[in-house]
Amino acid sequence: MAVSLSNATMNPTDEPSRPTRRSLLRAGALAATTGLTASAAGCTGLPPLGSKPSYGRVDVPDAGPPDYRRWLPSQSVVETDDDWLITYAEPGPFDGPVPEEFVARRGYHRAELDYFGIGYENYDRLVTTNLATVIEAEFAADEVAATLADTAYEPDGSYRDYDLYARSDVPRRVAVRDGVVVWTSSVGFDATNLEATIDAGRGDVERYHEADDDFAAVTEAVGASRLLYVGSGHPGLATEYATMGADAFRISDASYQILLERYPEGQAVPAGRIRRILEDEPHELTSEAETADVGVEGRLARVEARVPLAPDRDRDPIRDPPQVTWGASFDADARTVTIRHEAGEEVDADWLWYDVDFPDDYGEIAKEPLWSERDAVGPGDRATIDLSDGPDADGIQLVYGPEGIGSRTLFYYRLEGDE
Repeated sequence: MAVSLSNATMNPTDEPSRPTRRSLLRAGALAATTGLTASAAGCTGLPPLGSKPSYGRVDVPDAGPPDYRRWLPSQSVVETDDDWLITYAEPGPFDGPVPEEFVARRGYHRAELDYFGIGYENYDRLVTTNLATVIEAEFAADEVAATLADTAYEPDGSYRDYDLYARSDVPRRVAVRDGVVVWTSSVGFDATNLEATIDAGRGDVERYHEADDDFAAVTEAVGASRLLYVGSGHPGLATEYATMGADAFRISDASYQILLERYPEGQAVPAGRIRRILEDEPHELTSEAETADVGVEGRLARVEARVPLAPDRDRDPIRDPPQVTWGASFDADARTVTIRHEAGEEVDADWLWYDVDFPDDYGEIAKEPLWSERDAVGPGDRATIDLSDGPDADGIQLVYGPEGIGSRTLFYYRLEGDE
């Protein structure tokens, strides 16, 4: 199917189309739905300023051990002083009612990942760092290899006990062994390093928590949760003083959100100050929180909140996007781009659009139909975009959302990718 670049109508401004991984993850915690248009993101979990939470004792379910730390090497291993940011999730089945904030963050993780023949709900653990994403689940490496064989990924040797695969349209690499996938992409990650991630997982190099006291203390205190962010700048309490923070969700009889910050020696922030922040300043405690418990112990400030399980309801499809491996190619002579659905879930064609990026329209989204003559788009389907009327075009975004207001970016392709 071919579509042409014409009659573009501009929708409300989206999140920047070429963000760094750090800004993506930060936005995921702040705005709940990274990649959504401003209008769609208006229903985030952030509370309005001046809203006063109810305070009381909250009994939070026990955390699991912070085993996710083994996948993050120390900064000296990769010779960088960038701030590390790590997210951890236990995807599992997802059928019951949970806070919208949790749904939104989970949706971001689903949308950013390629499909490896496993399925997000079947992952036991998902760890994402500045360097790579690690998937742990019960599967054989041959199952993933069979899925990759139907895509543009090609065998690329081996490293340690992993088989390697790579592709060049949007540069991506995969390392596979039984039970583990390590994946990198040139889009979103600050500095990909598949090998250093594998070495850290094996214990062959120093790990970040072995080299950084703040990271070690915060991760030991917060443990593992159903969904977790750890890094500097989280969770937005007295962040100007904090050296490290964490933002976690646990789910049991109710949902529980835990915000934790660590401060320098002698600069701990008192509990009263934390309460004032919750009442009068921006922070990341969801507005769905019923009761908040604020405490300070030494250099650690902690907010624990109970969030009632809302009645089960239909999920907003934008917040629950499909997991798909997308591919693209650019014919410079014909000025056409071909978008391919290579593997993964079938997608409603009415919810797939494209937007052409130009140097002077950064952040603006024009929804143009891509598969207008189909009901659904699945593996093997492709569409061609005619760019002959757009000689200055420098990128294509694949956009997911209804015809009206609201969308999220599923895939971004720079036109120089295959030239």
